[in-house]
Amino acid sequence: MWAKLALRLFFRELRRGELTIIFAAISLAVLTVFSLSSVTERIRLNIEQKSADFIAADRRLSSNHELDENYLKVAQDFGLRTAQNIYFDSMLFAGDELVLGSIKAVSNSHPLRGKITLKDALEGEQYEVAAAPAQGEAWLSEGLFYTLGLKVGDQVEIGAGMFSVTKVLVQEPDAAFFSLAGNKRVLLNIADIPVTQAVQPGSDVFYRLLFAGDEQLLKDYYVWLKPQLRENQSWQGIKDRQSPLGENLERSERFLLLAGLFGIMLAAVAMAVSAKRYCERQYDPVAMMKTLGGSRRTIKRIFLMHLSLVTVSSLLIGLAIGYGLQEVAVDYLTQFVANELPAAGPRPWLLSIAIGVVCALMFSLKPLLDLFDIPPLRVLRRSLGDKLAVSRVHMALSVGTIFMLMWLFSGDIKTTLLLFAGTATLMGVLFGLSRLFFSAGRKLGLSPGNSWSLAIATLQKRANANAVQLISFALAIKLMLFLFVLKNDMISDWQMQVPEDAPNAFLINIGERDVDQFKQFFAEQNIHHEAFYPVFRGRVNALNGEAFARRVSRQEGEEQQEDARSGVGRELNLTWTDTLPDGNEILEGQWFEQTDELQVSVFEGTAERVGIELGDTLTFLVNTQTFEAKVTSIRSVDWGTLKPNFVMIFNSAMAQRLPVTYFTAAKLEDSHVRPISRKLLQYPTVSMIDIKNNIAQVQSMIAQVSLAIGFVLSIVLISGALVLISQVQASLAERMQEVVILRTLGARGRLIKLATLYEFLLLGALAGFVAALVSDVTLFIIQQQLFGVDGRLHPYVWLLGPASGAAFVAFIGYFMVAHTMRQNTQGLLRKVA
Repeated sequence: MWAKLALRLFFRELRRGELTIIFAAISLAVLTVFSLSSVTERIRLNIEQKSADFIAADRRLSSNHELDENYLKVAQDFGLRTAQNIYFDSMLFAGDELVLGSIKAVSNSHPLRGKITLKDALEGEQYEVAAAPAQGEAWLSEGLFYTLGLKVGDQVEIGAGMFSVTKVLVQEPDAAFFSLAGNKRVLLNIADIPVTQAVQPGSDVFYRLLFAGDEQLLKDYYVWLKPQLRENQSWQGIKDRQSPLGENLERSERFLLLAGLFGIMLAAVAMAVSAKRYCERQYDPVAMMKTLGGSRRTIKRIFLMHLSLVTVSSLLIGLAIGYGLQEVAVDYLTQFVANELPAAGPRPWLLSIAIGVVCALMFSLKPLLDLFDIPPLRVLRRSLGDKLAVSRVHMALSVGTIFMLMWLFSGDIKTTLLLFAGTATLMGVLFGLSRLFFSAGRKLGLSPGNSWSLAIATLQKRANANAVQLISFALAIKLMLFLFVLKNDMISDWQMQVPEDAPNAFLINIGERDVDQFKQFFAEQNIHHEAFYPVFRGRVNALNGEAFARRVSRQEGEEQQEDARSGVGRELNLTWTDTLPDGNEILEGQWFEQTDELQVSVFEGTAERVGIELGDTLTFLVNTQTFEAKVTSIRSVDWGTLKPNFVMIFNSAMAQRLPVTYFTAAKLEDSHVRPISRKLLQYPTVSMIDIKNNIAQVQSMIAQVSLAIGFVLSIVLISGALVLISQVQASLAERMQEVVILRTLGARGRLIKLATLYEFLLLGALAGFVAALVSDVTLFIIQQQLFGVDGRLHPYVWLLGPASGAAFVAFIGYFMVAHTMRQNTQGLLRKVA
């Protein structure tokens, strides 16, 4: 019986539009979450996939000694694909020429991810392959062709073996970010190592195993592998921060995470507002049902069934629209990323359904309980039950639900707390300002019959309702401003760390007497380069006389570590200079002054990890010499600029104490490859490190993240408009009553229209101003806490916020009520009645 009545009422209210708001809100929540999470997930997977290509695998195991063959066998039993790499140096001979080259011997399955770029001749076209050299073949980097005077098809002697040079090696997916191999790289088949006779007991050889496969299989395999790893073996993935690429990958994921959280927040607000408004509109029908004998249990079943039907139907519609929206977005993004984005998997579907159900339940629970408590006497006294309209319990429940949803989506409590705290601050400031502003409306002394006076009086009359509207408007504006600044400023700031003129090659082992020759060569070829830095290797042995531990030992299955300060016991690249390098900033102390005392400046990360403070004395061991230097400054270093940077820098008092080589970085174009190769032919000890591929990878990440945030911004703009529409629509009945009263009292149509427009302009300007301030402060904190960059404010947003807020709210608000104001008084009276 009750089910039949519930269905009749449900379809009746569908025809009347009573369920439109809550249906649209759940659909909005679902489609927003699905489209945003799906697109950001697919872009994130694409970035990770490209990053995995960059190390030629999903994981790699590195060691300075030969690895157990059982590691590969077990990995294959786990269902993983594997490959082997062996690195060593060996002499290359061709005719009368000889040079020391860096050899990488690979198995036939190499690379597991990514492709190798080759040419069939020095002047040939580049192409990509996913293959290894055949036995008896060698692929040589372009610099070796010029150094040895070779062409494709010639023979080269490597160690004791003779090999046919069949390809020009342009790029490798797993080339080290900073590799001493430089432009003297050789790729061989691992089966040819015995032929070279270069790897003998005691040889300096580096081993690496590559693994690729399902993420869970990799984790399971690592659980088996970890207890067997030695201290000098390392298990690495692209996120292990082994290079600037890993850092940029983590940063890109934070950008995408922020973008997805905005959709969650906006959808939750829309649902909370619409659920509360829907239940309020059912107060009179529930009172009538109770008057006619309807029990609380029956009423509860009816409206719970309505909520279930609306939830299921809105879930289906939201998923369908969200799927179509993300397909359109992905097709658009695919044009820019030059490859098809990988599928997102089940996570967006499960997340969207879970959030839709949670939103429908949690945001409707308290309003429904209030609805069931409506007294039957409301039929005679319409004011009964109105005190339930503003519920602190409902507000607390809604806020807690929003926080839970954000945490569920992000899985990162720090990010969630930062955004949630910013939003809570926005709501608190806005509520206080709105109450202050609206209560002061009567004291402004504006003349009767003035549109501004009527607008302010209307705002004051609906102070509580307008405060809630103001918070919703401000939240939507805040998210749009947040994403706008994120895309246009923070992405630009990130991109500036890899500027167009960033160096893409490093020259090392330059003799002191050869520095002027290279400076002259760079000037003749119009090559932009950085300063030449003297470089020497040294170890930090002690801090204030206290020696550092040098190794970690493991005995009887237990890891025993001396009281060591990580990262200092190893050899470092050191330099001296009297000029603070670009991208460095003094945080504590001061830069070097002219003195004969040996001084040192320390990178803040090392100082914090080791416990180095200003005034401390560090002991350095360089070759067989020992030096003591006083710490006079702590520096921040922007490693992302790819310019020469050092953990520790001495003053010029170190000059002339040690033999050194010089190091610089340059920006090379394609036209510079042949001249620089010929130049290096004259200096066989100088090596060049090419990192063009690394820079392209970082810039690709930035471009994809920028596109993703642009897509999210458009979704949030639409979602924000729908939130504003639902808020204005919730007040339409009350506005109809006001229009009827004003017309009855003789108010002109122009006065009413202007007053309504001014009302929305004031609401939008106030919401936009507060939203701009709060979003900018939140961005300032996020820049420092999440992205590790210097935070800065954006004053232009403080003007953009009020202007855009006023225009946005006024346009949508006036558009929503314009139809009401065009109707005649008689028609409005019928609707109000």
